[in-house]
Amino acid sequence: MIKRFFLRRSPDVVDVCVVGAGAGGAVLAKELAEAGFRVVVLEAGPRFDPARYPTDQPDFEILGPELFDAPDPRRDLYTWGTPHWFHYSRVKGVGGSTLVYVGVTPRFHPSDFRTRSLDGVGEDWPITYEDLAPYYDKVEYVLGVSGDDTDNPFAPPRQTPYPNPPHPFNCASQHLKRAAERLGWHMAHTPVALPSRPWRGRPASIGCGACRLGCKIRAKGSVDVTYIPLAEATGRVEIRTHCMAFEITVDRTGRTRSVRYFDPYGREQEQHARLIAVAGNAVETPRLLLMSTSPLFPDGLANSSGLVGKYFMEHLAVFATLVLPERVDPWKGIPAGGIIQDFYETRAEHAFARGFTLEINNGWQWPASVARRIPGWGRAHKEAMLATFGRTVGLGSVGEQLPDERNRVELDPEVKDIYGLPVPRITNMAGDNDRAMIAAIKERMRELAEAADATFLQEPTYVPGRSSHYMGTCRMGTDPRTSVVNPWQQTHDVPNLFIVDSSVFVTGAAVNPALTIMALATRAADYIVQQAKRGEL
Repeated sequence: MIKRFFLRRSPDVVDVCVVGAGAGGAVLAKELAEAGFRVVVLEAGPRFDPARYPTDQPDFEILGPELFDAPDPRRDLYTWGTPHWFHYSRVKGVGGSTLVYVGVTPRFHPSDFRTRSLDGVGEDWPITYEDLAPYYDKVEYVLGVSGDDTDNPFAPPRQTPYPNPPHPFNCASQHLKRAAERLGWHMAHTPVALPSRPWRGRPASIGCGACRLGCKIRAKGSVDVTYIPLAEATGRVEIRTHCMAFEITVDRTGRTRSVRYFDPYGREQEQHARLIAVAGNAVETPRLLLMSTSPLFPDGLANSSGLVGKYFMEHLAVFATLVLPERVDPWKGIPAGGIIQDFYETRAEHAFARGFTLEINNGWQWPASVARRIPGWGRAHKEAMLATFGRTVGLGSVGEQLPDERNRVELDPEVKDIYGLPVPRITNMAGDNDRAMIAAIKERMRELAEAADATFLQEPTYVPGRSSHYMGTCRMGTDPRTSVVNPWQQTHDVPNLFIVDSSVFVTGAAVNPALTIMALATRAADYIVQQAKRGEL
């Protein structure tokens, strides 16, 4: 075991202070604590108790979504810099957005790291798929990912099998798989952090379909029940909840010194640390850096490039609801019903570069959820509900939005949150390539519906922000003039400041980002340990 590699500590100084206990922060805390580092994690939200999730109650559809809301909406205020609304969704709490994800954990594809070289768009990452592959393996094992790529000819290469076999397709997914095959498409099992058999002290998923509302039995691989317990088991990690970081301070040499934050009682506190890692998300991380001004960093911490907050990306998420010709009871089984990646790569016949994944969504097909989507009232509504319920299934897309410097996160000059801090202002505009891709996604969804002999309860619709997948804003690179962090997520400007969330993404790929966030954080932890051994931090 690595003992200590930093200078002699005083009682109020820890080795590492991590801001954020989500996918990146929890992983980094666990990895560094197991290597012997003393870690304090500051989390703006609470710690949720899975035993209190209401998914076993008759009105779980009504109570569940409210559980993760801020107790005071002023805590999570934000604005948008476009004429249209941006639907920014996130969860603050120990576990972050993994508390409400449905466990979809595919890997990036090799081409995702080389879009400039291969397709002339975006930028190449300074790392490759091969660099990240062993860390994907490690994270998948901790989460207990279930999957099978034998039915997906487009899946990235693997050196090891998935830890667990895939969940079976339910009736709704089987119907759409047959439709996809009629079109010559390949519908495959979705890799999910939902063990199909008991895994490392967690039970197998029972397929109740309520993953979005929190997993009461702790089967879902959210980091609050996977990485956080492992971190705390070391005895070297302290997690402080309801602690809102608002400034990272630096010393006269330009190294980080401390994190200033509001504690649960609204009092200003300060945590000193030899190394600081920010793991908010692609919105909260640039917000914190931009608030952390000083004579050495008048434009925000680690912002000599002027790129902190820029190149914000989200996935192009088109959603639709189909009504199938037969009853399929879609809620039986896991929400992630399958993926179609035939359109993942750039194709000559497309009017756009890069591509998208189509996802089958079996979640939110319960009575109240379906009833809300059916227009009308009274007897007509009831008759439509009787004719529709049990036959619906959702479609979604994960489309790759190209990085654009005009899309950004800034500090709003006027609006303040409950702490009196400037709220983030999000600007995200679909470019020409994005709009062409959205149109193609809608057309592919209509083709699939026709092949399934289905009608639309909800037509394919794109709403900015609805993906909940936000990336960019502190991009990775080798040139300090054109990036914020190096290939190991160490900021170019400040050697003892790291960023371990999706803000370091250079491009967004066309798959859910959670697994890649965790793999990158695991890789960053390895680098920190090795650098500390050599005394270079």
